[in-house]
Amino acid sequence: EQMRGLAEISERFGIGALRLTVWQNLLVSDVADEDVGVCIAAIQALGLGVEASAIRRGLVACSGNAGCKFAAANTKGHALRLADHLEARLAVDLPINIHLTGCHHSCAQHYVGDIGLLACKVSRGEESVEGYHIFIGGGAASTAEQAMAREYARDVAFDELPAMLEKLLGAWLTHRNPAESFFGFCRRHEIEALRELAARAPLR
Repeated sequence: EQMRGLAEISERFGIGALRLTVWQNLLVSDVADEDVGVCIAAIQALGLGVEASAIRRGLVACSGNAGCKFAAANTKGHALRLADHLEARLAVDLPINIHLTGCHHSCAQHYVGDIGLLACKVSRGEESVEGYHIFIGGGAASTAEQAMAREYARDVAFDELPAMLEKLLGAWLTHRNPAESFFGFCRRHEIEALRELAARAPLR
């Protein structure tokens, strides 16, 4: 129903074309300036949003175990739960990219995200639960911010992940230089120093 609604909107206000971005967003192109407001209202009436927080804008997830036999976790569902948790607790004012990938094929390219999450199974007694290895400080946006992410933590069960990322991002927001990106903050510190700063960051 939503896709048919979007097709109708694109024909009514644009040129009948919809485009998908690498950030898993959708664009209705060639909308006249005077039609933008009513176009946005029509999109919202379908239950879709046109605004996103700094966290949600940079969130990328592969299909996860809902659609891929290799994936070790529900990356799509976890991405939404992470966004809900972090948005409710942190005022992130600069772009941040969080990439969740379900397996070693890395369809979501965890190694070039500000925060890259590689799904794994974490042992808990006699059972295993969904979790992630955490990598930080990756980038591919420009020559100045190109780097492979470094390993920050391994075998983190998903139920522990939101609080861990909250503390890491909280450390950045508290200790960064003025207007310093998360990438710059991570590259300026050794991993152990980042762990120590995050350990001292309060949970909200």
